[in-house]
Amino acid sequence: MVVSISFKDGDGDMGLSQTDAEHADSPYHDINFYANDNGQLYPLTSGFIQDFTGFTLGKSKKTPQNSFYQILAPSKQVGELITLQSRNEGFSLPPFVDPYKCPSNEESYLNNNGLPDTVYLYKDYKYLVKDNSTIVDSLIRDADPSQYWFAVVDYFYIKPNVGRYNMYVKFLVKNNDESFSEYNFPQEGFCESFNGRFPILTDGKRPLEGTINYSMVSTGFLATFSIRTLKLQITIYDRALNMSNTIETPEFRLEEI
Repeated sequence: MVVSISFKDGDGDMGLSQTDAEHADSPYHDINFYANDNGQLYPLTSGFIQDFTGFTLGKSKKTPQNSFYQILAPSKQVGELITLQSRNEGFSLPPFVDPYKCPSNEESYLNNNGLPDTVYLYKDYKYLVKDNSTIVDSLIRDADPSQYWFAVVDYFYIKPNVGRYNMYVKFLVKNNDESFSEYNFPQEGFCESFNGRFPILTDGKRPLEGTINYSMVSTGFLATFSIRTLKLQITIYDRALNMSNTIETPEFRLEEI
């Protein structure tokens, strides 16, 4: 499914790079972790680490081969990290069931195929870890062993960061009474969304207008929607995280496109 969107932007700061490291960092990072701020949820920025060259695990003496998240420094003094266990400690959080196992959901728990997952936390922020038994190892910088990160394993409470995507798409399905309802893919059992990134459209800062052709691919479209009537709601963001107006497509059925 391809949707074409006409746009105008005053300074042309449109698009995000898939390769520029700055476009993986805040405010474009994937997810937010959370800490206890006097009984309130306080967001913590994360970084996604794909290359651990120059670092060694303290116990195994090996370099991690998988990708993991690093929880970055809080901007203020806060309490412990929010995890599944926090449900029993005064926080109103969902259980660890679908769709709260899916990172595409509005809220979820970090997990690896249903098992607790690993995050890294710099030594100075160990106070964020309430249960020291969840610290399973340390990641040491080879060039300076005084710099190290704790490897912490748990079901961490997370939410997607709005800046990770610049294209947001909602599917609306027509009801018998002619109204429309959003089809929420994670809550319907499909751990996916059709939000995404379109690439940088110009190198300079100048007024820009044109058309974005945005492609969405799924083998499940026909099985999910069949002959039902749909329409899409679409919003885009620039790199300053200014949000556009939200547009709606005309009504359509898959067999018509």
